[in-house]
Amino acid sequence: MSLSFNVDRALQRLSKVTLRGGVVGKVTLAVIVASFAFALVAWSAKNVWISAGALVAIFTLALPLLWRLISFADRHPQAALLEGAEFLVHEQMVHASKTTPKVPAAELEPEEPDSVKGPDADPELAQIPDRDAAQINQKGGPS
Repeated sequence: MSLSFNVDRALQRLSKVTLRGGVVGKVTLAVIVASFAFALVAWSAKNVWISAGALVAIFTLALPLLWRLISFADRHPQAALLEGAEFLVHEQMVHASKTTPKVPAAELEPEEPDSVKGPDADPELAQIPDRDAAQINQKGGPS
């Protein structure tokens, strides 16, 4: 039995689709599996009415669920894409940032690094590669 399309190529394309966790990924995966199951029933049934009923079931299941899923993701994008623990951490960060929405500029003072003192402060030593500098330090300083 030969099909009119390449199943291997279709499966390779489907395997490239990445569905994140969260509500969107899980419901989309469930809709895809249910649609394939109904399509398999429609294809393998010998009765035309069973095939037609299975195809109608695909549309009555998939279209409203995907419509509701898209509208939910539009209203609540974080909840739609994040897993439970990730969503809780995100909500905690949002609530924590409500108490101090901006970091005052006075708290953001630039700090200068401490100056290097001693034999390592020699600018000539800074220009020499590390292994050569280690040899110079072992011999007793730059020459």
